[in-house]
Amino acid sequence: MFYSSSEFKILLPLVGSDISTDTIKIASSILAEKQGSLVILGTVEVPEEMSLSTGALQARNFRNFLENLNWFDNAHAIEIRNRVKVSRRIWDAIDAAVKDESCNLLIIPWLDEDKGNMSQSVLINEVLDKSSTDLLIIRPGKKKNIRKILVPLRGAPHVDLIIDTVMAISHKFNAELTIMRILNEDVTDKEMRREEALLNSYLVRRGLNKDDYNFLAACSNNTAETIIKEASQHDLIIMGTPLYSKSNGTRLGRVIKTVINNTDATVLIAQAVDAATNTTFLPEELLRLRNGESTASISEVVDKWFAENTFHASEFSNIEKLIELKLRQGLTISLGLPALNEEQTIGDIIETIKGYLYDRYPLLDEIAVIDSGSSDKTVEIAKSYGIKVFKDDEILPQWGSRLGKGCALWKSLYALKGDIIAWIDTDIKNIHPRFVYGLVGPILKYPRIKYVKGYYRRPVKIGDQFIETGGGRVTELTARPLLNLFFPELSGLVQPLSGEYAGRREVLEKVGFYNGYGVEMGLLINILEQFGLDVIGQVDLIERIHRNQSLENLSKMSFAIIQVVIENLEKRHRVELLQKMNKTMKLIMHEPSQFYLELKAIEESMKPPIATVPEYEDRFNELISENLLEDIG
Repeated sequence: MFYSSSEFKILLPLVGSDISTDTIKIASSILAEKQGSLVILGTVEVPEEMSLSTGALQARNFRNFLENLNWFDNAHAIEIRNRVKVSRRIWDAIDAAVKDESCNLLIIPWLDEDKGNMSQSVLINEVLDKSSTDLLIIRPGKKKNIRKILVPLRGAPHVDLIIDTVMAISHKFNAELTIMRILNEDVTDKEMRREEALLNSYLVRRGLNKDDYNFLAACSNNTAETIIKEASQHDLIIMGTPLYSKSNGTRLGRVIKTVINNTDATVLIAQAVDAATNTTFLPEELLRLRNGESTASISEVVDKWFAENTFHASEFSNIEKLIELKLRQGLTISLGLPALNEEQTIGDIIETIKGYLYDRYPLLDEIAVIDSGSSDKTVEIAKSYGIKVFKDDEILPQWGSRLGKGCALWKSLYALKGDIIAWIDTDIKNIHPRFVYGLVGPILKYPRIKYVKGYYRRPVKIGDQFIETGGGRVTELTARPLLNLFFPELSGLVQPLSGEYAGRREVLEKVGFYNGYGVEMGLLINILEQFGLDVIGQVDLIERIHRNQSLENLSKMSFAIIQVVIENLEKRHRVELLQKMNKTMKLIMHEPSQFYLELKAIEESMKPPIATVPEYEDRFNELISENLLEDIG
């Protein structure tokens, strides 16, 4: 039963336009008893004829809607998280969320057939037939308070779940509890006394003594009529589903349907996942749906990912809430600023981010520049703001130092201390705190997401004006075409090469980093291969203005990225596509008096996962020991 889990979670899908007061009361009482967490699920249905990716804006609006809800008074400091999933059918979204979140209990609000947006009977049947966790379905009643609870017990399939639930609710509302044992009319007095003794013994083992409840015995061959008669004196009725039923075309069975249609009390229907069930019967509607199921194509998977895992920086602009989430999860956040000759922009970036996200709001625990040998005033300016500056050739010097951003990022994992690491490029001219809080927000708010990429409009400056076209040339002409061809799972990334991203250390330390231009592409592919698509998110950072690269540099970047893709194709398919990959590129050089080819070595090599480096393991064992001593002190 659900109370046996040490990591207790309830999933509450919002399948109508609102959640009833009764549903809120029942979920709150269970959470208060267990001190668990609640995941409120928003679902976006997309018709078959449309791409799942079209649900992206609806998903964003739904997240904002859920964020502003105040249904729960949270008097018991319950952790409440929101989740939005996009799917063809509501049940598929619910089922996926139950499994993603490892939920112990699924609470389904009752849907009246006149709501018009879906068939109640099909959804309820799917939930009852397919749920992989304990289940409560709540049909709201007309009574305002829960003062009297009736538990009619006919058999025993779901009795543990029923009693656990009713104990939590009666304790929360100090409600009077009546347990009614219903047996057939031909039962003898001796058999009745034996049934009562067995039930009392069971309830004592479950923590209910005789003084905690009223016992009512009933002998009847009309179970529904018996329950309805007694229900008129109660505010809440809790019943278990039958093992199977062919009546009324529903798994709920005739008794439950009759009770629901003939009482003003709230009805709570319980089904335990480990109860013995007979699945030989499936309603015709459910059979039709099930027969139409097919494995989703890669395109469908990507569309769904795009709709659910694409965020906007504005969703995470409440910095105080992000800090609360960080503290609640016991996390620290580091910002690494890779730099090479960025004296024009480094000061403004540090002043903006440090002033807002470190001094004013302590979202960041650490800010550091990772310098790759600047010859200008980059280091001097950074130090003037009182932040750490690491020179990449002085970090793990025994591992060598290669010219390239990727090497600096890899080494920064050793230098920085945070549980979450964010990196932003240091040539940004329109710096804003969103470049950081937009990246770490999804990781703090949605624990399933471990790595977040930024994307934005990238206007190009021509003369004194910026125009919207022309930015991200390597992305559109090299990176995205290659991903669509060979790693289509990543084809939903708007800007896979963006220099703004953040991830949990537990992921970043387990993947290799390419040393040069291929670091962004390599990280995406390696994280996909080791952890799957769903841990990756992307966030709209609105607009980024920066120094534009020369065509020659863009050509070299493309050459390196192609190398990374080919190398990872060989790893994925365990084949050798090229006996020896050419890692030199002939660049076409135009000069006033010359026109020639210049040979340039552009070799992408990869640093191993830093978790495999002994020095890294030693360093973080020392940090753990230091933190433990601080806690004790």
